This record gives sequence, structure tokens and C-alpha cells, in this order.
Amino acid sequence: MSGPRRRQQARLSRGASRLPGWAKALMAVGGAFVAFGIVALIVAAIIFPPFFRNLEPRYQQRIIDLFPPAEYFKPTVPFEVLPTISGAGDSSAAQQLLLTPEITATPEATEAVAGPTSTLDEGATGSEDAGGIPVGMAGTPEEATPLPVYEAPTQMPADATWTPAPQEVAVAQPADIAMPASTRLSGIKYEAQRWNNCGPTTMTMALSYYGWTDTQTTAANWMKPNSEDKNVSPWQMVRFVNDNSGMRALYRIGGSEQVLKRLLALNFPVIIERGFQPAGEDWMGHYQLLMGYDDSAQTFFAFDSFLGHGNMQGMPESYSDIDSVWRQFNRVFIVVYEPSRETELRQALGDYVDPEYGARVALETARTEATKNVEDKYAWFNMGTAYVALKDYENAALAYDRAFQLQLPWRMLWYQFGPYEAYYNVGRYNDVLALAKSNLGTTTFVEETYYYEGLAYAAEGDASQAVSNLDRALSLNKNFFPAQEAKAQVQNGTFVANATGS
Repeated sequence: MSGPRRRQQARLSRGASRLPGWAKALMAVGGAFVAFGIVALIVAAIIFPPFFRNLEPRYQQRIIDLFPPAEYFKPTVPFEVLPTISGAGDSSAAQQLLLTPEITATPEATEAVAGPTSTLDEGATGSEDAGGIPVGMAGTPEEATPLPVYEAPTQMPADATWTPAPQEVAVAQPADIAMPASTRLSGIKYEAQRWNNCGPTTMTMALSYYGWTDTQTTAANWMKPNSEDKNVSPWQMVRFVNDNSGMRALYRIGGSEQVLKRLLALNFPVIIERGFQPAGEDWMGHYQLLMGYDDSAQTFFAFDSFLGHGNMQGMPESYSDIDSVWRQFNRVFIVVYEPSRETELRQALGDYVDPEYGARVALETARTEATKNVEDKYAWFNMGTAYVALKDYENAALAYDRAFQLQLPWRMLWYQFGPYEAYYNVGRYNDVLALAKSNLGTTTFVEETYYYEGLAYAAEGDASQAVSNLDRALSLNKNFFPAQEAKAQVQNGTFVANATGS
């Protein structure tokens, strides 16, 4: 080393040694903090991801709101569409459903004033008598209208085409209802939903039209005691109203634009369940309150607990746009009404007073849509749901088989459970268990998953596992009455599987 360089280093060394003690201490502390920070970052990188993934979704979302990069650590969905059912038959079997002769409701079934004489099934659907009008889902009449029966195809050519007869299901429109060109209901109190709470919030807004003053908390505590519960079914919404509010409620599938407008014209707010896909999210289900319409603009007006209220005038959405997402839930609608207005409600509902009529309209609508586009997954799914409502489980299973082949959204079984019911009732317990397993891979917060899994185990004779699953369902929602009833039956030895086939 050269002399000048040695002298320079010596000067630097002497300079450093002349630093005051406090500066040296500060440098040491700073170095320690840097070292600690590096170690903390390494530890956090190891510990945070599993910690974050084990949090309940609402807490994950709060962290993401504060620290958006945490989105990267969200659990990965195991599949983008629901898996195909292993027990499904050849797709040509489902295609035969499009050849079935058309069904028309009998005069007895469409007598709006008398209503149906069905014995309603409260267990799976929550149906009960509400002021003389059935709450929902078709029952089993003493003399049931003949349903289409599936017959296996006989060596149909691969290039065969299906040309079903034209189908019509008349939807009555009472002549004595004045249908204004537009209307908006006033007096509804808007409320924005909390986390994962559109069902209770939307029902709270509907009840506010009749003077209900409680908030979404009251409804949520009954409908979904666990705030992470991903679904509130229409029958649960209805039962909450009928058991807790002094008002009455009912629901139907197979609705139409005309029945929605008739209800609004007679001052009945209407709740619909629909598909929903906000920015950055995958498809999901959502409830929306319709509070008006305008024929000139071809528009419904809605109070939406997530999207807003449109300056208290209702969020506008075209008839066609509403129908395109409403059909993803088989055009189900819920009506809340005062018991004293039952006669007016019968007028507005027309033939829909009978829930079986709605199921038959849903079936024919779905068959027509599937005929126009055989790749329409929602049409096939709706066909299955309509067959379930009509208790024709064999045909329901065929329709659902085809729907699964067409790649349903991965959240579908968070909200609609007809496939479980159809496969269970035809003895395809392995498919029930497979569906439950796939759903549990996406969320553990749907009590219906455990319920149907429990029914399948009970049907297979595994009472212990059945009770365990039913307990899991009740731990999520103590008010899930079907699980209460099934558990009691399994424990007292009276449980009988409903399978009609194998």
C-alpha cells in the first residue's frame, strides 16, 4: 500500500474515533433497529400468509382494505367452475327432456281465488300456510297433474336434432288492475349492507315500507346468526317475516316482468334474487329490492344494499338487464305484505297464487331457453330446479347433470341447493357427498352443505357421521329447522331415506 493512501486511512480512522459517544450509541441503536426490521420482515413473510388465510373472510377483507397488497395472500379457489358430477349419464339423456310434451297448468291449479289444496312440505323449503296463500314451493296435490316422464332414448343418430312442439304457458293478467305506465313506491328506508349481509338488509328495507323500524342487525341475528354465513335462502327470508314481524311474506319461482309490475302497481315492494359480479370479483348471488318501474324507459328502479339508492329515486336498470341476471336464480321473487291486503295480493299474483303454477312456468321457460341454446347452463339448471319444485327428481337429476357439464360458476352451490335434493332423492348419495366436498373446498360457511351431507350419510346408515354433520349445520345457524328435524329423526331412529331410485 502506498504511503499517501496509508496516511488517508489513518486520518479517517482518527476522525471516526473522534465521534462523540452519543453518536456512536445512536449508530449502534440504528443498526440494531435495521437488523431487527430485517428479521421481523423475514418472520412476517413466513408467519403472515398462513395467519391471514386462517382468518374469517370478513377480517381478511378489513386487512385488505387497510393494506391492499394482502389480497395476494387470499386463499386460492380450487377450481373456476363446479366439477362435473361423476354419476352423470350421457348428455343425450338430458336432451330428451326437450322432447317432452308441453305442460299446461290445470284449471284447478290456476284458480287464483281459491288457491291450491296442496299439502305443503315445511321441512326442506320452509313452506307453510300464510293467511290462506301458500308461502312457496309446490306441494303434492291429492290428484297431481301428470308430469313428463323420462324415457331412455333408443339409438338416436349422433346428428339428430330436437324440435319440440311450441310451448305456451299463459300468465294471467287480471283485467281489473290498473297498470300505470310508471310508478315508484315511497316511504322505504334505505340501508347499506354490512359485510355479507344483503339478504337481511334487503328484507329490512322491504319491511320498512310497512313501518318496520328495526335494522338489518335484527334480521341478520335470526336469518344468519353467524355473520360469515354465505347464504340466506328465500324460505328463510320469508319465515323470518312470518315468525317475527307481524307482516306476511311468500316467494315464488318462475316470475315474469308482468307479475313484478303488477305487484309494484298495487304498491307491493318486491325482492328478487339475482346474479351479481362487482368489479374484481367472481360471480355471486345477491338480493335486490324493486320499488318502481317506467315503461317508457323500459326500466325497473331498485334499492340495492350494495350499489346504492339512486338519490332515493331507485337505481335504474333495464327490464332486459334485470331479466338476464334474475334468470340465474330461476326468476325467484319474494313479496312482503300486510295480512289485511291479502285480497289485493291475490289480484296482483294472479295464477302465481299457486306455487305449482310458478314452478310450471319456470319449467317451460327453461325448456324453451334450452331449446334455443342447448349450451345455456342456467336454462338447464333452472329446469332441474323446477323439476325439484314439482318433485320430479329423476328428470331434475338429468337436467342438473347437463348443467354441470356446461361449467357452472364455482359459487353456485353457495346459494342454490336443488342438485343436492335431486341426487339425494334418486339415491345418488355419492354425488351428494361429492358436491358437498367440492363446496367445502371453497367455503365452510354454508350450513346447507353440511345438512345435505348429513342426509346422505344417514341414508347410507352412518348415523354418527350424519349427526356430526347436522350439528355442524346447526352450529352455523341454530334456526336452520330442516337440520333440527333431520337430526331428531336420525337420533330417534325414525329417519327414512327419500330415495326413489338407485
